[in-house]
Amino acid sequence: MANFEIFDEPTRTELKAECDYESLRKVKMTEMTGNATAKKSIHIYATDCNYDENKKPEPIFVASAGFIKPKDVSFEWKNFDTLTIRYNKKLQIFKQKTESESVNPKIIFEYIVD
Repeated sequence: MANFEIFDEPTRTELKAECDYESLRKVKMTEMTGNATAKKSIHIYATDCNYDENKKPEPIFVASAGFIKPKDVSFEWKNFDTLTIRYNKKLQIFKQKTESESVNPKIIFEYIVD
């Protein structure tokens, strides 16, 4: 058991980061590895494009599943204030905001289930 790390700290891998058309707001998608107690998950966050490390990014969307892959979730800017998030219908959704609370100007989130 000494070499078998059941409760390893999850690692975060950035999958995609994109600013809006005016370079005001940034949306970032990351993948968190799982361990014996947590499944792998994909997270989407919103921040300002000039992200300050002291300011915490706003969590927008969190999905998980034992089979989750980066292609199971995607996002794209629909227009200046709307972001479209697509995700696999078999995923377990933990967070799904409809609009941002801390990012200015506000972002509206539109979801498409595949």
